[in-house]
Amino acid sequence: MGKYFYAGRNFFIKRRNIVIEFALSVALQYRQETQEMRILRRKVMNKKLVALVGSVVMLGGVVAGAASCGKRDKSEFTVAYLAGGRGESYVEKLVEGFEKTDYVKQYMKDKGIEKLNAKIIKGPSASVEDTLRTEINSGTTPDVLFMNFNMPKTTTESFVRAKQVLDISDLLTQKVYGEEKTLQEKLVPGLLENYTTKPYGDGKVYTLPAFYSPTGLWYDASRFNENGTDGKYKLPETWADFWALGDKLNTDRGSAAVSAEHPALFTYPTAGYFDGFIYAAIAGMAGEEKFMQTLGYADGIWEDADVKSALETVVKLRDYLEPNTVAQANKDNFTRNQQAVIGAADGTTKGTALFVPNGDWLPGEMSKSTPEGFEWGFTALPKKDASSKSYVNTYLENVYIHKNAEHQELAKQFLLYYFSNEGAKIVAQESKAIIPTQDALTNAKANGVPQATIDLYSVYDGNGAVSGSFAATETVTGVIWSDILYNDLNTKVFNAENKSTPIADLLNAWVGRLETASDQLRAKIIK
Repeated sequence: MGKYFYAGRNFFIKRRNIVIEFALSVALQYRQETQEMRILRRKVMNKKLVALVGSVVMLGGVVAGAASCGKRDKSEFTVAYLAGGRGESYVEKLVEGFEKTDYVKQYMKDKGIEKLNAKIIKGPSASVEDTLRTEINSGTTPDVLFMNFNMPKTTTESFVRAKQVLDISDLLTQKVYGEEKTLQEKLVPGLLENYTTKPYGDGKVYTLPAFYSPTGLWYDASRFNENGTDGKYKLPETWADFWALGDKLNTDRGSAAVSAEHPALFTYPTAGYFDGFIYAAIAGMAGEEKFMQTLGYADGIWEDADVKSALETVVKLRDYLEPNTVAQANKDNFTRNQQAVIGAADGTTKGTALFVPNGDWLPGEMSKSTPEGFEWGFTALPKKDASSKSYVNTYLENVYIHKNAEHQELAKQFLLYYFSNEGAKIVAQESKAIIPTQDALTNAKANGVPQATIDLYSVYDGNGAVSGSFAATETVTGVIWSDILYNDLNTKVFNAENKSTPIADLLNAWVGRLETASDQLRAKIIK
């Protein structure tokens, strides 16, 4: 696993900008989602490794100030989750396995419960969030939540802002189910050092990584070989190599249209997919410390020369884009941009672009339009230079316990079961996924995880890794950070009106917008 994840600093500010008002005493209030949130919903929920929203053993828990005092049957064991890429059976199997543990048996005996009634709630992300809102307002607060940041209605952000997430730091020193190892010893090193797991700046752990997956550049492996011979390309190792390849493609194509024979260097599904690209680029060009400073909106950080160099790698892509990219970079047509790397679904022609930024869900999402025999390639972003290392942005899916949960100890035991070898095996066998424990990766092949998935995680070997998540702030009127950092690329950088604008001018304008917004957000960081 190489260097794993950047240990960060000793302080962690709260999570990214929260743009909704949260009021448990009446109802959860949500702002209308922006295009970026719709993109993220599609990206994170409908395509990506699927997040869970779990509520474990709710015996009539009451939220302080809830709209009513509704109660559940004390024997009810409820797990709600988003049915999607991970399938459905693994959640059911986890619940079944947990029910059989000695801890649960003793708990049932102590509470006078003869049998726990497993209730499975599933559906799309918005449906699950609506159900969760209803449960909370009726006074039946879920105990365990397998739920991500950046969901359509940003429920997790709301909990973080309202400080409704339980401190679960004590779990780290407890042994996982059936083993002698503690949770801290089990987890992949460094996974706890980020703004999602430690959102309040107090050094305590409030969420745990339920799943982790690398993001990077995907390509058609058949178009590359080690030396760039026999009509194939050489995979670029440095940014200089990357731009040299792009220049060669442009020169060879001349005035002809982009085609399978004369592809463009790059495409992207939507502007939202630049999150991992930008994070990894900043870490690689500016270093890990400055990367963390960007996440905390440090004064002047976006104007820093090294950070600016990283942003320049994004702006320069304008001259190497597949020409249909911007028009198709939306929730309805993003798969067309992904198809541009694959080529014809029947395999008759290759794609019109070489690279696309994405996560490990891409092959599955595009499986129906991927020709037989097609082989995906995956790599980290290029290095700053030959003596530097590449960086991989890592997407984390989270699990946490609600602060108002009545059965917090039982909820904690469920988490210890989830991170055990038994829990990891269930997830692997049922969903072909790897949970973020060292043993889960070691045992992945024996547990039935496809070799292609295991190979994907080798991208961490010898490379650095970061997990991007911005500090949480109060709402700043007129400032939507995701629009400025991502969507502006579509509308103010890669748009047709700026086709001939000097790269330096586009870069300076973007940096100026980022720095101005960063100043405003920094003043509103939640303490």
